[in-house]
Amino acid sequence: MNLRQIEVFYAIMKSGSVSGAARMLHVSQPNVTRILSHTEQQLGFALFQRIKGRLVATEEARQLQPETEKIYQQLGNLHSLTNKIKKGSQHLRIGATPILATSLLTPTIADVCQDTNLSIELATDNRDGLCQSLIQNQLDLAICFGNSTPPAITCEHLLSDKMILVCHLNDATTLKSVQSNTVCLSKLLLNNVTPSPKIIGLDSRDPLGYALNQAIHQIDPSYQPQIVVRTYSAAAELVLQGAGIAIVDPWTATLYEGKLKQFKLETDISFSVSILCADHSPLNITAQQFVSQLRSNIIKPI
Repeated sequence: MNLRQIEVFYAIMKSGSVSGAARMLHVSQPNVTRILSHTEQQLGFALFQRIKGRLVATEEARQLQPETEKIYQQLGNLHSLTNKIKKGSQHLRIGATPILATSLLTPTIADVCQDTNLSIELATDNRDGLCQSLIQNQLDLAICFGNSTPPAITCEHLLSDKMILVCHLNDATTLKSVQSNTVCLSKLLLNNVTPSPKIIGLDSRDPLGYALNQAIHQIDPSYQPQIVVRTYSAAAELVLQGAGIAIVDPWTATLYEGKLKQFKLETDISFSVSILCADHSPLNITAQQFVSQLRSNIIKPI
C-alpha cells in the first residue's frame, strides 16, 4: 500500500463511509471509491463489506488498522518537523500537561501570537510522554509538574505552589475547622471528623499524586483510597458527583470555583512546575523569550 492508499483506508476507518473519507481528504467520492477498489485488487482481499447500506470493516482491515495508526502518527510528526524547519525560529512546538496547557500557558500564547509573527503548536500529554517527545525532537519545550526527569532532559524551575482541597458544597460545614478556611488532613484520615468524606486518590506516578500520597502515608501508612484517578479534572468531577473530596492543583480548583468549596490545608502539600527541554536541543532565543514572557505573566490562581 502506498501512502495515498493508506490515507484513504485510514479515512474510511475513521469516518465509517466513503463520503466521510472524501470530506476528510478534500477529494471527490468517486476518487475515494476508485482508490479503495484498486487497493483491494492489489492486496487480494476485501477491506470493507457493504451491509445494509453501510461499510463494515473486514477482519483483515481491523488487523491493518493499528499499523496505519502508527504511520499516521509518524506523518503528523514529520509534518510538524517540516513546519518547524520551514518557519525556523519563528515556530515553537510546546507541550504541557492538560491543566497547565489550558490554564497557565494559553494567556501567554495569546499574548505572543498577537504581538509577533510567531506560530505555536501546543500539545498535551503526561510528564513521561512529554519527555519522550522532547527526546524525539517532536517538541521544543515542555511545561509539567515536578522536577524529576530522565538523564537526557534539562529541567528549569518555573514556579512553586500548594495543593488545594476541594469538596462538595454539602460537605463544607463538616470539614471547616476552627481556623478560617482550613482543613486538617490528619483529622480526615484518623476519622476525627464525622462523617469523614473519602479522599479521592491521585496516581502515584504523577508528581502531584506522589506528593499527596507521601503526605497521606506520613499520617496513616495503611490508608488506601477507594478511587484513584490520573487526571485532576477527573478528581474534581468525582467530587462534584458526591464521591468524596479531592486535593488538587490550584488551577483545577479555580476551574471549579462556585461549584466546589475550596479549603487550604493546615499542613501544606507543595509542588513545583518546571520547564523542560532536551539536552541535545537547548532553548533557542525565541523559546527563551517565550519563557520570559510566561514568567512575567504568572499570577498564582489562589
